Amino acid sequence: MLQMSNWIDKFKKLVIPSHKKHILIADIDNLFEYEELGHAFESDGYTIQIAKTDLEGRLQFELFNRDTEKLLLVVPVSYYPLPDIEMQVHYQAIGLYQLFPNLDSKAIKGLSYNALCLLSKIKVYEKLGYEKTVHFLLENLYNIDFSTLISGNAKEKVLNALISVMLEKNGVNLQLKQFLSDFAKPYFPSLVEKSLNKANLIDFIQEQWDGFVNYGDSILNFKDSTLTKSIGFLFAFGYLQPIKVTDERYEDFYRPFKIGLYVDNQESNDNELVGLIEYLGQEVEVIEDVADQWFNIIQVLSKAKLKYLQTNNFQLKDNYSQIEDQVNERFQRFIENTYNSQFSLTGIRKPIVVSRILEHLKASPTKRKALIVIDGMNYWQWSLLGCALSSIGLEFSPNASLAFIPTITAWSRQAIFKGDKPDLEADNSKEKSLFYDFWMKNGLSSYQIDFKRIGVNDPFDISSIAEDIKILGMVCNDLDNIMHGAVLGDDQLKASTIQWIEKSKIVDIISELKRKGFHVFITSDHGNIEAYGLKNLTLKEKVGALGRSKRHLYFTNEILLNNFVEQNANVTIGKKGLSLYLKNKEAFTTENNKVITHGGSHIWEVIVPFISIDE
Repeated sequence: MLQMSNWIDKFKKLVIPSHKKHILIADIDNLFEYEELGHAFESDGYTIQIAKTDLEGRLQFELFNRDTEKLLLVVPVSYYPLPDIEMQVHYQAIGLYQLFPNLDSKAIKGLSYNALCLLSKIKVYEKLGYEKTVHFLLENLYNIDFSTLISGNAKEKVLNALISVMLEKNGVNLQLKQFLSDFAKPYFPSLVEKSLNKANLIDFIQEQWDGFVNYGDSILNFKDSTLTKSIGFLFAFGYLQPIKVTDERYEDFYRPFKIGLYVDNQESNDNELVGLIEYLGQEVEVIEDVADQWFNIIQVLSKAKLKYLQTNNFQLKDNYSQIEDQVNERFQRFIENTYNSQFSLTGIRKPIVVSRILEHLKASPTKRKALIVIDGMNYWQWSLLGCALSSIGLEFSPNASLAFIPTITAWSRQAIFKGDKPDLEADNSKEKSLFYDFWMKNGLSSYQIDFKRIGVNDPFDISSIAEDIKILGMVCNDLDNIMHGAVLGDDQLKASTIQWIEKSKIVDIISELKRKGFHVFITSDHGNIEAYGLKNLTLKEKVGALGRSKRHLYFTNEILLNNFVEQNANVTIGKKGLSLYLKNKEAFTTENNKVITHGGSHIWEVIVPFISIDE
């Protein structure tokens, strides 16, 4: 059962009748443009039809009324059913006013789905007009203290607000954009005249940064503490590009902004790594148990990891390792506090867990879809693949999902292709049939579904995909095989990943699928980590373990599981059902041996890429 947002629950309670099976809705604020709303009614058995004119409303009712068990017909606001139809339906005009009665509906119209979900959880105790509603949105959705926005150093505070709303948060509707444009115009007239949008804002800040670094000339005071975190965010996520300077200029520069400078390529790498470490240190102190925040931080951590692998500065390597451990320690609290609850969340907008990926694909309006599952690819390995895709002009939307814990192929990949939690007594040998079952239950015929295994030694032939195919599942085991053979750790794994990207022709495969009209999605069943041997398990410790890897054990009963925990009280172990898994960087292998492996709940194992190649 899908977990709905409060506003969708309220919408359903307002319109679903107790005595009539059909519903006519005059959708005042175009709320059915949110896919989640339609899917909520479909999950209750309604067939949804959209009528664009009054005449079309009448015709569609006559067409679907008799043969449809439960019809939901969305009609224009001008439409009102004639008496013969009114007797058979529950009619209601509904909009944002009924859902958010104390907020101005014009001010909130067009907010993102996520923003409305957040808004529905906030109690508003008095009725607010248009302007006060806008202020309320800025303060409660975007954490902007409007009352202090125009106090001292107003220009920097206004820019900080623009960065937060336009780049960091849940998007912006036209009303907020217009308000911000009017508010920012006295401070940044050229930016507003050009049009206030994400691209223009980034170009403006980059131009000001270039002038500040090269000529000491900028309308912004970059040394103002208001901007420190926001500018660090822009460099950490790659919105802004660092500028080359002399040694002397670099040494004299304000330390928090050294992330935006470099002296030479190696110096640039190390400077960026310093800045990324500082940024991660700030974020780990304030990050919440919210999946989206972790999906953002993994992108920064991946960027830092690749810089770490490139640097020759051992002190810097040690600093990075420490911050990675701190991030993972905080991530384990997120797993303990909220991981299990993520499985009830709908995957329509985004699949928080891998078992919701197929649901997300189902909701995608594109006619042809291809899902490529690259076994064992962690997020920093995806970053290497992402660079290769960008180099040939392929654009994509990066996101992430949570693997099934323990992070083993048998369960997490099964969860992907089943579209549900895995059968713990089964392996992934039936993933093809599970994939077919899911799509056939959701209306496709078997001839419209295909499933392929690809790899360096199993090349993909686009001509083998019939024109009838609507959904294509693909599995590549290469990186998992490479990972388990990487005896020299992450350095070897990075080099091997780069080589695999070239030899596998994975970039060409994605390009060919896109040219054939497929909307391509890329993910992984689990990631991997460089771990160090804790000890080899004794025969006694292995007793009753139905399955095991270097980082997990699956027992036949709880008595044996608890015995193992008692005998290994000094080991940081997570527990889920009859499974135990390691949380940090240890592995059940020869003491101090370095291995690349998976099975535990480390952040590199659990947060996997979920990428949509832009159409």
